[in-house]
Amino acid sequence: MRLLAVFVIASTLTACGLAAATGADDKTITLVASDSGFQPEIIALLKDEVRKQGYELRHLVINDIVQPNQLVEDRQADANFFQHEAYMRQFNADHGTHVVVAFYTTFAPSGFYSRKYKSFQALPDGASVGIPADPANNGRALFILRDAGLITMAAGIPVTKASTRDVASNPHHLKFLEVDQLMLQRTLEDVDAGFLFPSTAIVAGLDPAKDALGLENAEGSPYRGIIGTRSDLVGGTKIEALRRAFQNDRIKDFYRSKYGSSVVFLW
Repeated sequence: MRLLAVFVIASTLTACGLAAATGADDKTITLVASDSGFQPEIIALLKDEVRKQGYELRHLVINDIVQPNQLVEDRQADANFFQHEAYMRQFNADHGTHVVVAFYTTFAPSGFYSRKYKSFQALPDGASVGIPADPANNGRALFILRDAGLITMAAGIPVTKASTRDVASNPHHLKFLEVDQLMLQRTLEDVDAGFLFPSTAIVAGLDPAKDALGLENAEGSPYRGIIGTRSDLVGGTKIEALRRAFQNDRIKDFYRSKYGSSVVFLW
């Protein structure tokens, strides 16, 4: 959340082509999202639902986790679908952008997985642990380890601000390997345990309900999936059409078919 987060494949588009997509045609909604994992299936459903409302959905595929927000900020896209609220807020703070929540989508818990061990308790002292390097998700991983009793964190530090510098005690001498979130799945093969987003875990053939060493606590989580946009589009017809397309039973049925009962719908 996925968050939400999303993992993207390269696509090349000219700047003038991007600008034309958002400015020239009021009936075209340009949405930045990936074409990896389950995204193509979700986008196909959204296109169909948007078309019923008299709009066309243009899927703009981007290959990193920086450009989606920048494209919305620069008015080259109407919205993006790749992040959770905490990442958006951190990105705005770091880059001086002004992306806002168009509407909320889903929450599915991230967690730790292992190809070698079946539980946190089985991890040996000195185990290597893969965690995301980006500030919005670094503390997210550490708090799961904290809740499992493997580490303690400095008192009062919020999950969205926590980093390895805030680890107060590490009695099992865990070795933290901080990697780009796009590399988390690949890193899982090389570490004793690794953090994965739910969509990544499922693509890797893992069942969060059965295979996770531990999952994050959903209560009060800042990691709610969102559609990001600009403030001038909030409440407008394009975003409303996109919201109605997303927040419907077809999308619910799709998510349930992939995530089962672990997914929470935020509408």
